[in-house]
Amino acid sequence: MAKRLLIVDDEETLTFSLYQSFIRSPKDYEVVTAASGEEALERLSEKPFDLVVTDIFMPGISGIEVLEKIRKEYPRTEVIIMTAYGSQEHRENAMSKGAKYYIEKPFDMKEFKSLVIDLLG
Repeated sequence: MAKRLLIVDDEETLTFSLYQSFIRSPKDYEVVTAASGEEALERLSEKPFDLVVTDIFMPGISGIEVLEKIRKEYPRTEVIIMTAYGSQEHRENAMSKGAKYYIEKPFDMKEFKSLVIDLLG
């Protein structure tokens, strides 16, 4: 069965780039995107995901709120938080709420892809 990956970011170019990167992977992944926290929660309610990669700052529901909801309702789902506006405070907040990783943009796509593949197994 294919591992399921949800990519959440209001930055369309990055979302598309990550989507393309993972659908072209030699591994069999089902990759779904969402442009907002609200859309992410809707996708999660439809079918479980193995991993969610979410931006921290988005209009409406933030990536932290998505993370909190996942920890409560989908405890087996891993979460990577990414941000262009990193700080030690944001990192500590994300990690204390259960994020597996906290990554600052821009990041090396090859390293990021390797991290995701390791998490998905």
